[in-house]
Amino acid sequence: MYEKIFESTKLAQPVVAGDSWQHLCYVSTWDAFLSQSGGEWARVFRDGARVKFGKPSGSYAMLGRVKGFPAYWSQWTFKVHPAFEINGLPNPNEVLNPNWNIGYSLGPSSSSGKFIDDVNQVYLHQPSANRIDIHSLEDGRKVGEIVHNAGEYFAAIAWVQPGQVAGLCRTSGKVRIMDYLSSPRVLATGRLDPFKVAGYDSAFHLFFAIGTDYKARVYCREAWPAVLSAPVFDPPTVRGLKGNLVKTRLTGQDGEPCPGWWVHWELADAGGGLRGSLDNYVTKTDTAGWAKSRYFGPDDNQPGSGKIKARVVLS
Repeated sequence: MYEKIFESTKLAQPVVAGDSWQHLCYVSTWDAFLSQSGGEWARVFRDGARVKFGKPSGSYAMLGRVKGFPAYWSQWTFKVHPAFEINGLPNPNEVLNPNWNIGYSLGPSSSSGKFIDDVNQVYLHQPSANRIDIHSLEDGRKVGEIVHNAGEYFAAIAWVQPGQVAGLCRTSGKVRIMDYLSSPRVLATGRLDPFKVAGYDSAFHLFFAIGTDYKARVYCREAWPAVLSAPVFDPPTVRGLKGNLVKTRLTGQDGEPCPGWWVHWELADAGGGLRGSLDNYVTKTDTAGWAKSRYFGPDDNQPGSGKIKARVVLS
């Protein structure tokens, strides 16, 4: 699970009782988020403060776009319009898909987010809860796909950086970071708390969500360590003065790897004194979450046993 670094006491709720948030996008010119419900657009800040900004037209549905700015699909014309950079609202004078009309079956909804990259002329659509199809904006043909196996439609597909998006699942909180351009695939996985709406802050590389309780939450894009496995030898047979590889794996709450953390190694007395030595007493976890060191047995050629301990310091 991604590390939650802030939770508001303020409640970012729509003004009208019974109304509910449907979409959310980061607007860099505000350094804040634009949230759309059935009855309002609102500017929402990281501390949960909400300012009503306008009333949306029923014909526009928000979707993700490059650089994090929102775009808007019209259910009447099947065209996608960019947002004005100043206010984040639809610019009806510009069209991002002039050559191909995106019909009802492919358009965004409150339960299934879409994404348009007009720079590279592609459109991301979810045909199922486990796959994203990549369509050409020139003629609508499918040019690729990403099998992510989240088992739930992404309520939002948000821009992360050039060629990468984050898919966010509303009910389970699952997150998939995906490459859709150079080699379509899942790059990383994570999880947030279940939410009403969520998006990605591409300026500070944070996830932002309005929870089911309407509290605003900010998450660092880093899996928070939950489990450090017992050290094991690879191969399992330990040999004398040879440098024997020993490793341990650091993972998050959902079993995802935690790279870049320092693991501290220690030799402990198992009843016969300290035996042997370690090559490194502090090592860093790799991209798969593994930290590794080497153990050298004692030089007296006498049998015996010892303990190797590993720990990680959470600051």
